[in-house]
Amino acid sequence: MTSDRHLSLMNLIREIEAPAATYRSCVRRAAAQPSDSTAFNQTVTLGNAALDDIERAVRLWVDTNRPQPLPGRCGIPSPDGRFVCALDPHAEGLHSDRPATDVAAGDRRMTWETPTELPAGFQRHVCITVACAVCGYQYDETEFTMHFPSAAEAANQTVSDGWEELKDGRVLCMRGDEKHDELRQTVGVVDPDNEGPEA
Repeated sequence: MTSDRHLSLMNLIREIEAPAATYRSCVRRAAAQPSDSTAFNQTVTLGNAALDDIERAVRLWVDTNRPQPLPGRCGIPSPDGRFVCALDPHAEGLHSDRPATDVAAGDRRMTWETPTELPAGFQRHVCITVACAVCGYQYDETEFTMHFPSAAEAANQTVSDGWEELKDGRVLCMRGDEKHDELRQTVGVVDPDNEGPEA
């Protein structure tokens, strides 16, 4: 499902297509003209104006789409600035670098989310399913494909049922064949007791 942020990015791409085309055209025209000519200077000016239009659109998009926490949530930004913490207010030390002793039983280290408030009458239905990274077997331990509200909850549930979480966030079913074992060795498996890769 496409997120609101992705839809907004697609709108930005459409918005900057025209000035980007103008800039590319100016580069081609300028290359064909003497650099000391009036036509060259006019073409460069037009191309620079197109770049300025692109920069304004991108800056406006960044300002408009800056992640905003829901009221009463932590809101501390993630290290890359793209997300905010969606948990209840807490100390900054309880974020993704917190030690395993600070993680509740059956929980994982915090995952960053971007909570979005929707207008009245709107509902967002998140539907995340899980499959084994090697064989594609769908997680269906309750005899039907499970749907989860977040990747973190999906990982927690699959691991609690005996699947393994890889260090890169993917999961493996319980099969022990050569392909599954190879991924366990090359990527590393998260140890739920200390959240470090298995030796």
